[in-house]
Amino acid sequence: MSAGLYRVEGPAKLRVENGSFYALGRVYGVGNELVVPRGLIVCLKVETPCIVEITGGAMTEAKPEEEVIDQWKVLSETLAESSRVLVVGETDSGKTTFSTFILNAALSKGLSVALIDADVGQNDVGWPGTVALAYPSKPVSWLGELEPAAIYFVGSNTPVGCEDAVILGVVKLMRKASGRDLIVVNTDGWIADRRALSFKARLVESVEPDTLVVMEGSGASEALARMFESTKIRVVRAPTPPAAKGKERGLRKIRREMSYLELLSKASVKQLKLREVRLWGHYTFNGRYDPRLSAALSAIMGFEVHAEECGSIVVLIANDDTDCRKLQEAREQLAKLLNKETYTSCLSGAKGALVGLLDDRLECVGIGIVEEVNIKDGVIKLRTPFNVEGVRALAFGRLRVSKEGIERERGPPPVA
Repeated sequence: MSAGLYRVEGPAKLRVENGSFYALGRVYGVGNELVVPRGLIVCLKVETPCIVEITGGAMTEAKPEEEVIDQWKVLSETLAESSRVLVVGETDSGKTTFSTFILNAALSKGLSVALIDADVGQNDVGWPGTVALAYPSKPVSWLGELEPAAIYFVGSNTPVGCEDAVILGVVKLMRKASGRDLIVVNTDGWIADRRALSFKARLVESVEPDTLVVMEGSGASEALARMFESTKIRVVRAPTPPAAKGKERGLRKIRREMSYLELLSKASVKQLKLREVRLWGHYTFNGRYDPRLSAALSAIMGFEVHAEECGSIVVLIANDDTDCRKLQEAREQLAKLLNKETYTSCLSGAKGALVGLLDDRLECVGIGIVEEVNIKDGVIKLRTPFNVEGVRALAFGRLRVSKEGIERERGPPPVA
């Protein structure tokens, strides 16, 4: 490779045989490998001729006006001296790649760093539906190389409707990362409407970064940049490569499903006793079981009804979809009969639900997929690779996933 700029589209692997090149905020010397995943494009700069073995992918020469690698190099080396950096921007504006630049620049200076990946839809460090924390100890080629040191379960592949959970997750993981020289928070690409702007503004306020990096993109993030220019937060605008190529929606879904599939490939079915765990944030199984009321309602409805009282609220739990529909149709009449507010839960609807596994400190120790809920046996079965011995609560997400790792649907949690 002669001196110049090159663009590599994944999936590809490059191994330096002689000389060196610069990419992603670091120098790749003899023996170093650069892995470019499918769907990603990486620009590299060669200053003196070098020999590189390339496997897969496609490489093309790039014009200087098509890339921003020199600007990113200067910016990332400056930002490496910060203590908290929050990176925001629209979808495919370069947030993840630029975050990698900053991390590698800081590591090359011998600094201790932490990364919080807050993109619940395209999380590289954790799994879809989570916010993840990692502690890079050496330069990386892409964030997917990092192992999560901690995760926070959000349960959705979009922050819409879960803004508070994303913010809480970021704040909790930042507490864990305290003491590091630099914390970099990478975010999702939801930015282009008023609700998104409010969400990102509250996220900035909660993180309290000393530097807010705004990827320029098409300009959708400019309002957020201007909002904080009059504060003590330093606002830095980072250019987006003019030749940047966006990921197709289908590819984003495929990447999530590959993550689910990897999770499930290591999983087995494990069982938890309902009396030993709590459904976090729900009435179901957190009330007082009323056997007399359950028997009376079962006689009225003609099928088994599990009734629990939660103060002025009664939760009615059915085992299958048909019975649940009948309960839902009769809910208003039952509420009048009981003179209490009434909710219904359908346990068959819990099958395939993505759940977060919480310990007694409400720390997320893993995720799983519901296999079955059986009231008679008093158990809930999960498909998960994680140890469930210390699990004390389950947080239900809005996603359902098949045994094959296919994302089935997104909707409200299946329990009341």
